[in-house]
Amino acid sequence: MNLENENVHLEYKTAKNCLPKDFWRTYSAFANTDGGTVILGISEEKKFNYQIEGVINPDKIVNELITTLHNSNKVSCKLIDEQDIVHIIEDNKKLIKIKIHAANFDQKPVYLNGNLQNSYIRENDGDFKVKPEQLKYMIANSYTHLDNQLLENYSVKDLNTQDIDQYRELLIKNTNDTSFKDQNYETFLFNIGAIRIDRKDSKQKKKLTTGCLLFFGKLNAIMDRFPGFQLDFYRKKNVLEEEWVTRISSGDMNFPEMNIFSFYTLVLEQLERGIPDKFIQDRNFTRGSYHSDLMIAVKEALVNSLMHAYYSSDRPIAIYDYDDYFEFSNPGDMRVSKEEFIHGNNPIARNSIISLLFRKVGIAEKAGSGGPRIFKSAYKNNLRIPDIIKGRDTTTIRIWKINLSKTLVGFSETEKAIIKYAVDCQQFSIDNIKAHFKFSDYKARKIIRELENKKVIDRVGNGKATKYQLKESQEMGIFKNKLYLRQLEDKLNK
Repeated sequence: MNLENENVHLEYKTAKNCLPKDFWRTYSAFANTDGGTVILGISEEKKFNYQIEGVINPDKIVNELITTLHNSNKVSCKLIDEQDIVHIIEDNKKLIKIKIHAANFDQKPVYLNGNLQNSYIRENDGDFKVKPEQLKYMIANSYTHLDNQLLENYSVKDLNTQDIDQYRELLIKNTNDTSFKDQNYETFLFNIGAIRIDRKDSKQKKKLTTGCLLFFGKLNAIMDRFPGFQLDFYRKKNVLEEEWVTRISSGDMNFPEMNIFSFYTLVLEQLERGIPDKFIQDRNFTRGSYHSDLMIAVKEALVNSLMHAYYSSDRPIAIYDYDDYFEFSNPGDMRVSKEEFIHGNNPIARNSIISLLFRKVGIAEKAGSGGPRIFKSAYKNNLRIPDIIKGRDTTTIRIWKINLSKTLVGFSETEKAIIKYAVDCQQFSIDNIKAHFKFSDYKARKIIRELENKKVIDRVGNGKATKYQLKESQEMGIFKNKLYLRQLEDKLNK
């Protein structure tokens, strides 16, 4: 058995006759992070030196595990099913492999012994107690919607009426409903769902929601409720450049009353300026709609960042426009998996009021449509597939302006030519390379071997049937599966 080193998703534990006490710390840590696997029956004499010891009574240990999982006084949430427990025999010794699923946002924090302070997270190969700010985030984020709280001692005076007027014009244009035109601000905001009735108040008072404040508010009023509120846009040549060409930032003298809506309006205009106006062939080798497709993608990513941000964080929403790509970063982890985001399944809005306000004026369309649009625009125009970076409490989406071959540095011109060929061909053989580039058999095999070693190209198959293909990102693999399922569905419906 090849024993991989312990890491953020793997833990070994010695367990002769009973479940080790520190198992539950690892259980909490995996559950609160990204899930993982524990293998019982393996010791670690010294760092990364593992020995298979085995377990003496696996049935007793499994029974203890299952019993404790059903004890809410011990663990707050059950995240192991019977099929997640597998018995293994290795070197005539018995091991137990246990898969621990990551908790959903509404199940976190997963804690021990009825005490929220006994919550752990996984970092590298260790289990660590959550810090106070991490625990605060998990508790707040466990609520389905975070922007529908009703605010005491706030009024329309705390909102930027110029932004409300601009929004009203968009709404009338989008709906052709002119009845909104003559409504006073409070009535208008109530009718669009930004102000709600406090049903707990005997006088049934209308109050601003936190979403309304964030969307239309004056900056000082927003920061009284959300001290860490910060919205930033930068245009730079590259990530290493310290100087910015363009900057839009809440709190600057040029933007004294920045809120979500005004930031969106200003930044969308800047993003369009950052899209190169150039001719690119699409996958059908016809003149592509590069500019309009990329504009759709960056608009969706901008709206996604603003709708799904965790605004109680002290981290900013940060949008970057570099020469080669756009980057959209927001506080708050992605509540769905990468697969669900790319496929457009099971959207879960962190901020339902903000999402509603974007949808009412047609800025955002149906829930869950953003991810598919972002990936479709890249695939259609032969661009490098977008990156999704899921942090513990942050989300970053990177949308590329260029194809994969142009993002590679440290490669010879010959290697770049083969990478470009791989982008176009998807799969190829050594004979294909020899014929296309007029290489000898030795030279073709040598270059392909070097690209394999650099983890740019994957080998598929063996012997004479061996093919090669560009190494795929996880995002590209998910998107290809989606395309295959869509094609299969189309065939079945014919």
